[in-house]
Amino acid sequence: MWLFLLAVLSTTHTIVTAESKCSVDTQARSPKYHLIEKCYRSKLGMVSKANYTSLTSCQRLGIEKKGLAINFSPREAWGESNETVDYTCEVLKCAESDGGLSMVNDSRYDYYSIYAKPVPHVNSSCVPALGMFFIITKKQNYTLGLRECKNLSSLPADVTSEQRTDALAQLLLGNSIEMAFVGMRSKNGSAFISITGDALDCTTYRAWAPGSPRRARKKFDCVLLTRTRMWVSMPCKKNYPMLCELVPGGPYKRGSLFASRKKANETMTENKNDDEK
Repeated sequence: MWLFLLAVLSTTHTIVTAESKCSVDTQARSPKYHLIEKCYRSKLGMVSKANYTSLTSCQRLGIEKKGLAINFSPREAWGESNETVDYTCEVLKCAESDGGLSMVNDSRYDYYSIYAKPVPHVNSSCVPALGMFFIITKKQNYTLGLRECKNLSSLPADVTSEQRTDALAQLLLGNSIEMAFVGMRSKNGSAFISITGDALDCTTYRAWAPGSPRRARKKFDCVLLTRTRMWVSMPCKKNYPMLCELVPGGPYKRGSLFASRKKANETMTENKNDDEK
């Protein structure tokens, strides 16, 4: 399961009852690659590369390889450059964050990403094949953490697979975070529900720590992911960091990828002018 948020955008605000089971009307959708910048190429790591004459074929390869972004060289660009193109389609493991620090001017390529509006926060982290994530390190209750997630166009991260639990636990470890709220909770003592709206019984994978989940679900109604790859049930009113998953979307507003870079350059220019006075 990759980029699960694509499948739940239309059901984010649905009220989930104790009788809710597994979703049957919401089908996973393929990600959409949005044009970010023409005549630019990202130098982020590639997961695959090929020679295609059509953008659609390159996008299909991106979906197959679970790439978060692609560089594509359109036919019309071939005659405008003296440099040859080894591969017209480059599938990238990750997507550029705000500032586009790995972007270079290259008239042979156009850059596309599933994260176009908004572009990923400069401090977001990429987990290849899964998506872009952001850790709210401020310790606060689940409700406040959820609000901050939504303000960043994200939702609490889904951990209902071994791949996700392992990869996101590693992300916490790399950021020296002991544990964080994720997208799983119980409402009114019901079974735990994932952020997708599905009951936990919809999947066979479990990573409960010893002693979890507690029987008193009305009190221990939220779930934390630990950096040791385990789930811990905890009261939602307790204060912990929150692990958010960015929601893919668009359309792209031209120039927004470089907004922070432009602002930084303007600040440097202003400071230089002040020093010269």
